[in-house]
Amino acid sequence: MKVSFTICSNNYLGSAAVLVDSFKRHHPDFEVYIGLVDLLSDQVDYPALGCTVLPVTDIAMPDPRELSRKFDIIELSTTAKPYYFQHFFFQLGATQAIYLDPDIEVFAPLAAVQQGLAQAMITLTPHMLTPVDDEFWPNDVHILPTGVFNLGFVALARHPQLAFFLDWWADRCLQYGFRNAKEGLFYDQVWMNYVPTFFESYYIIRDAGYNVANWNLHERTLHRDSAGKWWVNGGAELAFFHFSHYNIKAPDVISSYHNRFTFANRPDLLPLFIEYRQQVLGHRGEFLKTLKPYYGELHRQALKPNYRSYTDVKRRVLRRLRALLD
Repeated sequence: MKVSFTICSNNYLGSAAVLVDSFKRHHPDFEVYIGLVDLLSDQVDYPALGCTVLPVTDIAMPDPRELSRKFDIIELSTTAKPYYFQHFFFQLGATQAIYLDPDIEVFAPLAAVQQGLAQAMITLTPHMLTPVDDEFWPNDVHILPTGVFNLGFVALARHPQLAFFLDWWADRCLQYGFRNAKEGLFYDQVWMNYVPTFFESYYIIRDAGYNVANWNLHERTLHRDSAGKWWVNGGAELAFFHFSHYNIKAPDVISSYHNRFTFANRPDLLPLFIEYRQQVLGHRGEFLKTLKPYYGELHRQALKPNYRSYTDVKRRVLRRLRALLD
């Protein structure tokens, strides 16, 4: 059994549907899942997603309601990742499992991933293949604290060390799965820096067509040939593009934390983003974005005793002024 999956809340299902469609187009031999870190909603047509939706409460991991007291929705979702891998391998009997972020679109068969899975326990993609150091975001200094490898993609295969690897990774996520720059923490991702030193069985994809994203655009240009196929740097077939931090409500911005390029100085990207946005909208992405993740709301409720918004402060000041005037 070969598995591909993503993890998201209901508000990201418009993007996840694009991922599912594109992955299944090129890999019909995989079982495809969406790990839902949310409650099932009667406002969502789950069968229309074309895959199995697996709520986080249906896998063996600590209670997400309790975890949401300390983790925000992104931290909780990334902490769930190793536990989903454990479920697929040790409960469902998978021999291979590929994780992809919900904001990814697949454009070709993932041959390099299959090669990695055939050779090693873990297959990874680096954020970038060449350095960049300038005044723009993100450069290699900005990326370094987030980890050498981008965990928007990771693939695992059965191996004698797999159980140990997943136990170790799950434990680190459970204890330290925060985004906290001062502490050197970045979700589940930063731990992959240890893979080349802790584990012998790994495969790093250095093909420029894999995990193309805003952080490596300095080294990768795109073009589409007459047959409609996308290519990177003239010779590498585009395998998958990661639309990280792209907002369908701000379609003129490549990414919310990227300022090196715009569609004006990178017109090669514009058709790709236009078509991606149309697909997400076609899957009710604009409506789904309005749904509030259940565990995200629990996290905000847990913070309330220690949270003082500008409005709260303003109201207290006005009350005191009125009391003084009276």
